[in-house]
Amino acid sequence: MGERFQQWSPKHRIDKRWAMGAIATPVFLGLVWWSLLPVRRPQPDQVRPTHSEAATLAQPHRDTLYGSIGAIVIAAGAAFLLLKPRVDNSYIEIDHLSGVDLSDADFSGVDLSGVDLSGANLSGANLRYANLSGANLKYTNLSGADLRYANLSGADLNCTLLTDANLSDANLSGALLLFVNSRETQNLEPMQLEAKPSPFLCNVALPAYASRPDVNPNRDCDRIPQLLSARYSISLKEAQEIVNEARQHQWT
Repeated sequence: MGERFQQWSPKHRIDKRWAMGAIATPVFLGLVWWSLLPVRRPQPDQVRPTHSEAATLAQPHRDTLYGSIGAIVIAAGAAFLLLKPRVDNSYIEIDHLSGVDLSDADFSGVDLSGVDLSGANLSGANLRYANLSGANLKYTNLSGADLRYANLSGADLNCTLLTDANLSDANLSGALLLFVNSRETQNLEPMQLEAKPSPFLCNVALPAYASRPDVNPNRDCDRIPQLLSARYSISLKEAQEIVNEARQHQWT
């Protein structure tokens, strides 16, 4: 299975405030340095220059000052242009992790809300306390992942692999569980399936300790087509076909 996934290595984010501070600091220090330069004053026995002569003598100093400040500003602008694409790219990459190999990665406490992780390999990943609310986890491999205290509210768990995944105290409110085998999932309790708003269940194979008469693994099959249609901007007919196909599979 690992051959299907792309390789991904996390990149460091550059804080915009740090970047602007790095740009502003040399400008500020340059101005302070020029303000502290000693001013050469004429001695009493020296002939005081006329106003026009003083202006002529001061002109080179002003030109040097303005030129130095201009050089600092140009250098700062160039640094900003070099840093800006890196800042933008770091934010773009975190939103598109579909099909990426993230096995054994450490995302504990990381905000992955709304991120497209469909088809990604997160087997053995540390997702404890991670925020996966609204994330697209369709066809994602979460086998052996640590999802303790993770926020999965509103996440799409369509055909997600959950073998040996630890869901202890995970928030599943409003999550979509369609065609999911959770029989070998660890610590999935009935209370998590009855939370308000409760997760949407359709053709879910529940573990024995989570199976109770009032937990119907197909209780929301009639509501899921509307959810899929609204979420992925597909026709209601197409969404209904997806649900019908998922319901054809019989868990043994």
